[in-house]
Amino acid sequence: MDFGSYVPYLAAAIILVGTLASGPLPLADQPTDRTNEIGTGSVTVGEIRLPATATLRQGQFGEDSYYLQVPAASVRFEGVEGRPVLTYKLEILDLGYSRESAFFLGPDTSERTQISMERDELAPGTVQNDSYAGVLRVIERAGEESRVVAERNVTVQVRR
Repeated sequence: MDFGSYVPYLAAAIILVGTLASGPLPLADQPTDRTNEIGTGSVTVGEIRLPATATLRQGQFGEDSYYLQVPAASVRFEGVEGRPVLTYKLEILDLGYSRESAFFLGPDTSERTQISMERDELAPGTVQNDSYAGVLRVIERAGEESRVVAERNVTVQVRR
């Protein structure tokens, strides 16, 4: 018997045993607990107060850019299960503009909270009117589902 002819078989056996000993087989379908994943669960909203206006304010020192400021919305929760996401969104159709902010909820979410949107810059030459019609929405997203929980028409005032 030639020892050299057994080397490939011995190496394959060591690799196979090492692979099996190092962990569970990936072929087995294992249930996973998805209750702590972001975007799962649900939220029950008791009350939402959305602002009636937003502002487009021209930059200082003759700057042509405009800066959008949207006041915060106030939300009161009655219950949060899992880790759903709330989205605070503004659309200004006449400008072809949309902006949103996401808020990740969980067991530590307080009963009342403020959700807000960062200030945003609009390109020079974009703003022509003295005001625009906009729509503010608060949207719940959990898994593949989304649901509008509050919506309000707002006036976006232009300040020069």
